[in-house]
Amino acid sequence: MKKYSKQLGLVLFILAYGLASYWVFTRSTPVIYQRPVTIRFAHWQIERGPPDGIAAAIKRYEELHPRVRVVQLLIPGGTIYRQWMRANLAGDTGPDIMEWGSWLDGQKDIPARYFAPLTSELAQPNPYNRGTSQEHVLWQDTFHDKLLAPRRDSPDPGQIYAVNIAETTLRLFCNIELLRQATGSVTAPKTFDDLRQILARIQAYGRRTELPITGIAGSRDNARAIAEPLFSGTLLGVSQRIDDSGILYLHNRQVLAAYLEGKWNYSDPAVKAGLQVVREVTQSMKPGFFQLRRDDAMLEFLRGESVFFFYGTWDATSLARQATFKIVPMQLPQVMPDDPEVGRYVIGPAGEGIGETSMAMYLNKTSAHPAEALDFLQFLTSVPGNQLFTDHSGWLPSVNGVDVPVEIRGFRDYRKGYALGQAPYNVIGSEVTMQWDRHFHYLIGDQGSADKYAAALDQYMPAAIRADLQSEMRNSLLLVKPQDAMIQGWAGRAAEAPGDALPRARQHELEMGQTMSEGLALQMKRVLELTAEKK
Repeated sequence: MKKYSKQLGLVLFILAYGLASYWVFTRSTPVIYQRPVTIRFAHWQIERGPPDGIAAAIKRYEELHPRVRVVQLLIPGGTIYRQWMRANLAGDTGPDIMEWGSWLDGQKDIPARYFAPLTSELAQPNPYNRGTSQEHVLWQDTFHDKLLAPRRDSPDPGQIYAVNIAETTLRLFCNIELLRQATGSVTAPKTFDDLRQILARIQAYGRRTELPITGIAGSRDNARAIAEPLFSGTLLGVSQRIDDSGILYLHNRQVLAAYLEGKWNYSDPAVKAGLQVVREVTQSMKPGFFQLRRDDAMLEFLRGESVFFFYGTWDATSLARQATFKIVPMQLPQVMPDDPEVGRYVIGPAGEGIGETSMAMYLNKTSAHPAEALDFLQFLTSVPGNQLFTDHSGWLPSVNGVDVPVEIRGFRDYRKGYALGQAPYNVIGSEVTMQWDRHFHYLIGDQGSADKYAAALDQYMPAAIRADLQSEMRNSLLLVKPQDAMIQGWAGRAAEAPGDALPRARQHELEMGQTMSEGLALQMKRVLELTAEKK
């Protein structure tokens, strides 16, 4: 009996193996399927949501284009991403599509060196919008803000180097049940004085109950984030005063130059008022918060140890998926003219604008498959592609015509008020940011004050600001050096094919950008020379 059982088992094994082999070699997809074209897409948005949204768009794109494979590369942000990006671009191993941001320390030269402008393509309708509300709209105009940031951050004025795939803003996320326990109310603060009083009640609640409860989850990143809208709110008058171009926007180079020219400093009463507001908010964070990072603050909030978490809406999906309590997003209240502490320096409420798109993606100029990479960017920022991203990520879309899920529509309720698009005064350059962080201890803690911090900044900032303005000038000149050869090359192609509009358009774009870059570099050089004795 035992002998027959062994024989039966062997027969069944051989039969199963034969059927499996038949299926693999005749009915199934090959074990290893290699598509002819592979595009690599790199970004640092490893929060909950974006990888899912991009994966959904990739899946649909690969269905439409069986010969193309898109690989999503998730690279941790901060120093890791900067080093990884620099090393790969310098070694000519960079991915076809990369995320980049103007705030990345020491990376201002990257776009001019390694990325290709998309200006001509953006001046045409996006082919993937056929049959949608954006069918006949120029690609650049389909974005909610018409690509404000890529225009502003362009290394070559007049050129657009990136497209954005999401829209983000800043919000004060609230553990609503903990707020009720600590203050007896769930009413959102309408003014900064309301927030000031709520934070005081939370602090008293923590002392009374001996629970480790803070008002706002703290870290260096969150402190920077909350400083920008509060600090700039009291500086609206200063910003209007130094807006010499009259376009209601301040570039980094303008703020840097204005400081060297004596048009503002950190001891200016309005600036110190902003520093005082930042101090009040950060006093509600736990001691030692400046040594922590954003993930530490998020964990503090998710553990129920703080009532508020302030950061971008890019964290909303992560918070919603991980929290065990109800989270209510609120607007950070602004300082008003009737504020009892610093209101005399405030000209009015600071508006949030119309909403700025973000998550900027750039095309590597050395891509082995530039046409396919560009085509994928067009799909991702089309109505159908951006809809897939939004539905699976929980992030706001960057493109008009995309349906916004009900649960995140409130993120587009932007505050109305005085608006002056501007470079944040605390992060207008890598050296400035370093000095802001290095001396932040003068502002916080029992021994800190706005006066001490302002004095320290005005002592160390002049050299840092000069260094950052020199860096801005060098980055502008980086574009000028290789432009002549490229202009001549496009001019030659235009002469060979007079019926083709693209070469002539490229030639004119480069000529205009070169002229503007030379002018800006000359302007910055002049400021540095005239203020040299003030070093």
